[in-house]
Amino acid sequence: METNIFALIDSKYDFLSKTFKIIANYVKENYKIVPFLSIKELTEITGVSTASVTRFAQELGFTGYNDFQKEIRKILQKEITPMKQMKEFISTSTTGENVLKKTIDLNIQILESTYSDDLYQSFLSAVDLIKRSRKIYIIGLRSSYTVAYYLSFMLKRFRDNVELISIGTGDVFDNFSFVKKNDLLIAMSFTKYSKYTANVVDYFKKNGNKIIAVTDSQSSPVALKADITILAKSDSTSYSFVSAMTILNALVVNVGLLDKEKTLSIMEEKEKIAIDYDVYV
Repeated sequence: METNIFALIDSKYDFLSKTFKIIANYVKENYKIVPFLSIKELTEITGVSTASVTRFAQELGFTGYNDFQKEIRKILQKEITPMKQMKEFISTSTTGENVLKKTIDLNIQILESTYSDDLYQSFLSAVDLIKRSRKIYIIGLRSSYTVAYYLSFMLKRFRDNVELISIGTGDVFDNFSFVKKNDLLIAMSFTKYSKYTANVVDYFKKNGNKIIAVTDSQSSPVALKADITILAKSDSTSYSFVSAMTILNALVVNVGLLDKEKTLSIMEEKEKIAIDYDVYV
């Protein structure tokens, strides 16, 4: 029988110990990232013991934390996905409606609410990290891949130390044996969060590398382990990446300005090669 885990927690909440209530409160407020947290990570965040987490799961009728995580994962699998959001956007629009204007207006609202002093400070710190790093690895999977690819493509116009991590043939983790301590990971992850991306972030974190997260929540799996988090707001109706793309555009320009003459020289040389070899129509 399917378990409504939140209803279960609520029904037992008044009878839970103080420690169990701490765990319950964290799970209810941050359930989207619980499937990505090991029991050790959860205990570090909540300040309770691993035994308490195990007993909390058992109190709710699960065999242990892993069983409890699986139930949370089932909930996430049923929540809104990009395609469901798109379907909802289509279903709430009418045939005669100006969908173009509606979408543009939504994106304007997102952009107008994006900027903040905290975002700007994170932005400047990210530029500085990119400047100081030997190599820049970029990852983003599923719908986040488009954003990751865009950043990789633009930075490669004038930098030769950029590598886009993608899942293909072979084990991508084998290539990480070449990662040095002064290399940087930029991880893109938006709801729903990719477990594979979280695993890559975990690897770089344990390796002692700096991490920049471009995400939609401070409590996302990549943000929790990042040194710098750039919050790019998204819209639940149209599932727009306009905020992330705008921030990344500014990031690329700012990085290019670090050595303006060299940047322009490299870009002009690449343009010349493209023209010489009929790359463009």
